[in-house]
Amino acid sequence: MSGLMNKEISVLLHDVPTHADYACDATDLDPEDIPEDRIEQVINLLNSSDENIVFEAAKLLTNWGQSSGFDALVNLLNENKLVGYIDHRLHGYDDTLQHVLSAFVRYWAFQADLGFGEQARIKIFHPIQKIIEISNTEPFDISRLFWLIDDEKYDEYIPLIKNHLIQIIDHPELQFWKIHDAIELMLKLEPEFVHNLLEEKGKTLEDFKINTL
Repeated sequence: MSGLMNKEISVLLHDVPTHADYACDATDLDPEDIPEDRIEQVINLLNSSDENIVFEAAKLLTNWGQSSGFDALVNLLNENKLVGYIDHRLHGYDDTLQHVLSAFVRYWAFQADLGFGEQARIKIFHPIQKIIEISNTEPFDISRLFWLIDDEKYDEYIPLIKNHLIQIIDHPELQFWKIHDAIELMLKLEPEFVHNLLEEKGKTLEDFKINTL
């Protein structure tokens, strides 16, 4: 990773206007709090020779619904370069792709608000598929995606989540809460699948702290 970013770049990437107290960080800003000139300046950062700055700029722009950032982030993902940028704050494992997944979901939400939800739905599918597949053997969490499947009925992800659960269910020491979350989701969508899988594995819902009241 590179050294410290200069102050100006850091402000562009991280600044939250004082009145925008609803936002935890710059990725949370609403459209009316993201001036056009700031977007333009962040787009320019995609040409930086510093990989860290390119990643931060692409992630921020994706969260802001900007296709230039989305395309840059997808390229980094496809080149397997999204490694080691963000560590999980409690457990220390590489959490970069959880943040990238969250950015892709927010990109979709921004686009949907503009009336382009169906186009964005198609655009996010393959990158998210790749992230789910990587998460089958890595500890980072993918539950940020689950409301799209549950509330928006994006059924194209169901086979991926079923496969995800099959891949992780034998590894509770690494994946316990991910197994829990995937079971909770699939119980709403395909309970039969969950019950058959648990039976085959000799497990119960209680084993994964699922409340069966």
